Amino acid sequence: MSLRIGSIRPHDISEIKHIRHSQETTVLRTGDVVDFLGHVFQWDEDCVSTELCESWRDLSDPLCDRALKEAFSNPSDSVGKDLLRFIEGLGDEEGTYEMIRQFADEVQQPPPAGIRVTEEDVLIAQNFFPDNSIQIMQALLHYSLAGGFASPRIVRTLEAVSYLVPHVRRDDIDGSHPPSISDIVSSISKTSSDRTLTRLLETFQFVLDVMGCSSPVLPTELTNTDSPRKSDSPTQGGDATAYLLPGGEGWKSTVRVRLLHGVARWRAEERWKEDPNAQTGVPISQEDLAATLAAFSTIPIWCLRRLNLPPSLRQTSAYLALWRHVGYYLGVSPQILLRYFSNPQTADKFLVTTAFHLFSDDSSLSSDAHVHHPSGAISRGPTLPILVAVSNRPPINSSLEYNIALTTHLLGRPLAQHLGLPPTPLAVRLRMHAFLLAQRVPHVFARWYPRRAWLEKRRAVMREGLMRTVRGNLGLRRTAFRPRTDVGEGEDAGGGEIAPGVLEDERIQTDPERTRMLRKMWSEVWQEMVFVSVVFGVVASALGFLGLRYVVRFTWA
Repeated sequence: MSLRIGSIRPHDISEIKHIRHSQETTVLRTGDVVDFLGHVFQWDEDCVSTELCESWRDLSDPLCDRALKEAFSNPSDSVGKDLLRFIEGLGDEEGTYEMIRQFADEVQQPPPAGIRVTEEDVLIAQNFFPDNSIQIMQALLHYSLAGGFASPRIVRTLEAVSYLVPHVRRDDIDGSHPPSISDIVSSISKTSSDRTLTRLLETFQFVLDVMGCSSPVLPTELTNTDSPRKSDSPTQGGDATAYLLPGGEGWKSTVRVRLLHGVARWRAEERWKEDPNAQTGVPISQEDLAATLAAFSTIPIWCLRRLNLPPSLRQTSAYLALWRHVGYYLGVSPQILLRYFSNPQTADKFLVTTAFHLFSDDSSLSSDAHVHHPSGAISRGPTLPILVAVSNRPPINSSLEYNIALTTHLLGRPLAQHLGLPPTPLAVRLRMHAFLLAQRVPHVFARWYPRRAWLEKRRAVMREGLMRTVRGNLGLRRTAFRPRTDVGEGEDAGGGEIAPGVLEDERIQTDPERTRMLRKMWSEVWQEMVFVSVVFGVVASALGFLGLRYVVRFTWA
């Protein structure tokens, strides 16, 4: 089933232009209806041209890059350090750290008008997230990361820094004999899979920090979904946006991730210097940064629509506004944010058109026949490593086949086939749809159940429960997004490990009493939902039976 993006004029099927390469967009005109791997949209002025995308590929995050190179003589010097704390410490010293002070001055400023999120948008986004957190996390995992990060250009950067995929030497690639899916899965070691899972969990911690789940408290007042009050914020007290401004937990995580991107960019550049066939542009360019921001802000909305849980325009706009604010501190160009992240309609067109530029097999990748073959594409990208890493893990213990089926469902069959995902058995697909249907029950219940205190309790438990789950799976620690050791060549060459002492520094204290209280609240949420649903079902059945009996009685009287 195709995913329709934005408003599309009435048209015949024969009018749809099927494109597979970014160069094909040069002949498109305003009003043309386009299909790119199952994503159908109408070409207009909000779509990104090939020339504009190519110009972004030469732009990085110069302020961050210069600050890091002033702080460290090489990327390895940054291993194991809390980059934000280290940079702030150097900026406070008297000396010649001019680049560091410039970077610190920029990130200490609030975003400019048009980018900064409002309190109302923060509150709406913070309520929207726990209401749809299961679906949003699925979208981020199965679409944004497993699917979106599989574009040829992004894969090259992931390989260079061994993020989600092992570093691969070009000499090791046999383009004439791409491996089978089973060969790929069997080649992924337990160590590599655990490392991938840890990085995924760190990414989810970043998302939870951004959504204000780091230090949640129980709500004291009730709320309306689209018209919240300040008391609805999980971080009550003062300005609801404070945690996203300098000094706040959301801000700290965002700047740390930006600095981590800078180290990864530096490492990738060093590797690319040794590769005469390296792709053009800079690694983790403005194109990559903006596309990644869109993957976190827009793809969850697409997936909610595909799952028949479409959010309101107000919720979509607020969610986008929060991520636009975050994008400023991540180093995305303000010009890009103002132009393409100003409203959901423009953001939709930005993502779909940027995606086919990223997925196009451009000239810098033309020598990789291995990548162009479906099996070759999935062997090089992060799709299977991610799905293997999350398979057969508690608490869900979903199989690899189930995860492939869910990824295919969210991506759509055309894009899944392009990435080389194999078809799954009918029984697996039916089980997947049964689980997706069950996940919709709380949405339906909350829509019709008038007791808003139930919804507030569920939100509070989801916020804190998700954060505790992530920290628990990270080994009872809260990551500060510190650079890991550099990687060697191949799957088992070593590297990519957490530096000594980091686990101890990031360790958190357990709170058994709080855990028991959360479990009790979670049980109460489900018990109330089940009890009310059963009572409603019994009453509805009884009324239906009495009504039918009344009709039959007087009809045949």
